Amino acid sequence: MKIKVNPKISIIVPMYGVEKYLDKCIKSIQSQTIHDIEIILIDDGSPDRSGEIAETFAKSDERIRVIHQKNAGLGPARNTGMYVANGEYIGFVDSDDWVENGMFERLYRVAEEHNADIVVGGHCDWRDGKAIRVKKHPLAGRTVTEKSEIDEIRKNLYGRSIDDKETEAFPMSVWIAIYKRSMIVENSLKFENIISEDIIFNIAAYKCASSISFTGDTDYCYRNENQPSIMRTFSEKKLKKYEEYLRRLMESVGKEGDPDCLMRVKRASINICRLYVGQVANSSSSLKEKEAFISAYAHSRIIQECWKDYPIDKLPLQQRIFQKSVQSGHYKIALLLNCVRNLFKMH
Repeated sequence: MKIKVNPKISIIVPMYGVEKYLDKCIKSIQSQTIHDIEIILIDDGSPDRSGEIAETFAKSDERIRVIHQKNAGLGPARNTGMYVANGEYIGFVDSDDWVENGMFERLYRVAEEHNADIVVGGHCDWRDGKAIRVKKHPLAGRTVTEKSEIDEIRKNLYGRSIDDKETEAFPMSVWIAIYKRSMIVENSLKFENIISEDIIFNIAAYKCASSISFTGDTDYCYRNENQPSIMRTFSEKKLKKYEEYLRRLMESVGKEGDPDCLMRVKRASINICRLYVGQVANSSSSLKEKEAFISAYAHSRIIQECWKDYPIDKLPLQQRIFQKSVQSGHYKIALLLNCVRNLFKMH
């Protein structure tokens, strides 16, 4: 197979258990209006036919490379792709999603125009074959080159500020962006095998960048399907993953020396609490078991460290009531509030 030495973009697609969606994903990348790309498909020990399907595509398109490896997780699979990438820029697509055919050309043109190290766009949420939400990047149209400006934007990756009342979270995903490969190589950037690996990666990448551009495009199509059976096998392993992630954030923020960043991580731990209780509530555990799971979260050493000295009264009213119910041990109330919140979201 002939591999182009310096394509404009290397697009990395980790694959695991996605044979149902893979055809649409790969075809959407093949049909990009920018033809000078390489497509790196990482078979991360997938138990289904994903690797076989990828090889079939590779036979008819010399831009496609397939790598098979033992299952290591999303972050390490992306790292494998980055190690072998030849492109001027690197982009990422999750294998159950797809992209509009002009996405990577539009990102590359902006990168070229501004000599940007990172170019970030937006995305659309899709469900049951329909676009249910368009999420334009809040900084669309801006290019930042001053370190102070980049640092201010980068703070958002740690979490919301104390006074932030926005309902939409700051975009954190790597699949809405392209990254200059020389920046990745020179700074030895890589993904960690941890939940929310995109956030940890972007915290490092934004710090290394000299120029970041944000576009108004929303070409990435994120598959946001309902999964009613989620968390039926819920266990304390979930808590350990959140603890590991928050420790990593606290370790990173410790190097920042910025009290604002620290408070953002503390608020992130409060947001994770709501997410965690929601997952507990959706599990098939008994009420007693659910209360025990929430109690374990509330009494975790790293969680308590994150909650310490955070001004809860600054939270929006519903979040404030919820957080106080968890911290005071009223776990049934927390579960009830989660149910009420879900009812409102349905209407």
